[in-house]
Amino acid sequence: MFNKRGFLKMVVGAMTLATATPALAQDSFPSKPVRLIVPYSPGGGTDVTARIVADGMSKYLSQPVVVENRPGASGTVGTLLAKEADADGYNILFGIQATLALNPSLFTSATYDSKEDFTGVALLSESPYVITVPGASDITDYESFADAANDNMTMANGGSAALLAARLLARQADLNFTNIPYPGSGDAISDILAGRVNAMISSPVSVLPHVESGALRPILVTSSESYPALADTPTADSLGFDGFNVVGWYSVVAPAGVPQDRIDILNAAFNETLADEAVRQKLIDVGVTPSSRGLDAAATSAFIASEVDLWSKEIADAGIEAK
Repeated sequence: MFNKRGFLKMVVGAMTLATATPALAQDSFPSKPVRLIVPYSPGGGTDVTARIVADGMSKYLSQPVVVENRPGASGTVGTLLAKEADADGYNILFGIQATLALNPSLFTSATYDSKEDFTGVALLSESPYVITVPGASDITDYESFADAANDNMTMANGGSAALLAARLLARQADLNFTNIPYPGSGDAISDILAGRVNAMISSPVSVLPHVESGALRPILVTSSESYPALADTPTADSLGFDGFNVVGWYSVVAPAGVPQDRIDILNAAFNETLADEAVRQKLIDVGVTPSSRGLDAAATSAFIASEVDLWSKEIADAGIEAK
């Protein structure tokens, strides 16, 4: 016999359970490992930095943050992989200036819109690029570097951002050298240490250990302000290139569409990681100056959008066409 009152209790109970389930799911995030896609090869500055961040975030999320290297096409392969990943908060990307702000204007294969296809999680750092030469090179300072710059000088660069920085510097300083692109800074470092290229432009984090050992000699940093880890290295501004300030940055982003509560959890874990003195020291030791701004997710998205606008215009003004 049909019991109307019992049936109503069943319906109400089912509705209550359905309503409670999303809340339980939100409260338990993350309940499994988080994948951090790094679009460059292992061993380079980006990879080293990402692994420090991943270890720190694992502590605050109480779940492993697993680095997955997906190099190729100057970071485009890994970035596209992240774009197509499930927007559930378990797939995040170590996004840098090159992949997010430059590649869409430099490579036809970079079929993503950084402002539309990704949402910011947090900003890690902002730092200049540095030009280095082998420690045994006859080039000892910028003056001798400029004198030696000619068609036969080879300049290694480990990504589109370093390549663009080299092109902009060559244009402004009237230098002439041959740019040699590499899929990541790790391969470029191997070649400059072996003497197969004359110079290299990269992030400081990639070369700082080799500078400290004397294997590489810094010539200049591409910023208007001195870089703390290379305080004795002249800046582009101090060498007379007024307004030349090319800096790279590291961030964490996620595919567009991740629920906001999960983005907020990831942002909080990241900023707690960056506030951890042990983590900060590890970053400083490898040449990364952690950001002290503590941006929330919305501010990170706004920062990235402004960088996209800035560099797309700069690339167009420089007459560089996408290839």
